[in-house]
Amino acid sequence: MHSIYLCLSYIFHAFAEIFLKIRVYKKKEDPNRYKEKLGIYKLKNKDNVLWFHASSLGEIKSILPLIFHYNKKNKKILITTVTKSSAEYCRSIFKKNSNIIHQYAPLDTPIIVKKFLNHWKPYLAIFVESELWPNLLFQSTKNSKTILLNARLSKKSFEKWIKIKKFARKIFNQFDVILTQSHETKFLIKKFKIEKIKYLGNLKFCENINSFNKLKNLKKNKIHNWVAMSTHDGEERFVIDTILKIKEKKIQSQCFLIPRHIHRVNEIKSLIEKNNLTYALQSQKIKRNITSDLFIVDSYGQANQFLTKTNAVFIGGTIINHGGQNPLEAARLGCSIFNGPFTQNFTEIFDFLKKNKISKLIKNKDELADQLITCFKSSNKQSAIKRIIKKRGQKILLDHINYLNPYIN
Repeated sequence: MHSIYLCLSYIFHAFAEIFLKIRVYKKKEDPNRYKEKLGIYKLKNKDNVLWFHASSLGEIKSILPLIFHYNKKNKKILITTVTKSSAEYCRSIFKKNSNIIHQYAPLDTPIIVKKFLNHWKPYLAIFVESELWPNLLFQSTKNSKTILLNARLSKKSFEKWIKIKKFARKIFNQFDVILTQSHETKFLIKKFKIEKIKYLGNLKFCENINSFNKLKNLKKNKIHNWVAMSTHDGEERFVIDTILKIKEKKIQSQCFLIPRHIHRVNEIKSLIEKNNLTYALQSQKIKRNITSDLFIVDSYGQANQFLTKTNAVFIGGTIINHGGQNPLEAARLGCSIFNGPFTQNFTEIFDFLKKNKISKLIKNKDELADQLITCFKSSNKQSAIKRIIKKRGQKILLDHINYLNPYIN
């Protein structure tokens, strides 16, 4: 399998620049920086770097506390990501930190990867979650120590990897250590007969948005607000039914609807109109209409400002069998969490929230409506929830720092 992948990557290399130019034309790549993916860099480098490699925005946010910690230790840090959104986020967050450099990750061909490694000279390569490109990984191990940080392997992904078990084992064996974000991931990776593996907790608990995002301390309106976070196809119908149920109780509320994929907004608008409900769009850039039934957040990266306006959040991907989205962003801001039965993507996080009475399982629109109404009437629990999440995050962060220090210092 490895030899096949290697041959295919050599063939792809001949078309790599054409591939990227097509993506630039489709506005999927940065026209000013796409050559970084070819191993061509504007920035010069003479020093060995501490290298974090992640896929996208979520992974970067989860490791920010570690990055800032080692930046204070005067470590030169290189961060590579794949997506435009993650690059823009890194630009805004690290613009005042001269020792932190962001570059686009190289395309996974042997020639490009070699250019990347020769230029940046990482002494430690830290891959985040499940961002595993074979050529990048295999060549990195020749030059540096390698760690898989906050490793995540779902049952669905495991079923794919097990079909190429020998290749999977070879990949996982490249790491000096694998630090998993859950006991389930540790159990699944061990099935490949991997021994260099340890569980320290999920770094997503450590993310402290208040340290790097200046959120306005927004006052809540008299109207009852709640958030439907990261909803998927089919769940907007569930949200609408819940709103109708609340209206039957003669209670005025407004739902901040944050769809997982904003290209579905027109479809969502049509569904709302068919049910004779009202809505406003964030993109209209007008003062929020507090009389509308729904306020649709139709741009990415805006969730925090709406989570600060409420203490009740329904987490999408849990009513349909998707496996759920990460509830920690909302919990960290002191919100009570409501979720359906499908939480397999973040089992241990939901279990922790349930154990600490932060989240509650709901099975249908009636249960969600009743729980929201109770939440509207109850006293604010935000401070207590924040303390629980912060305490958990501090322990996980300290455990990771203590474990990583021998590799970095």
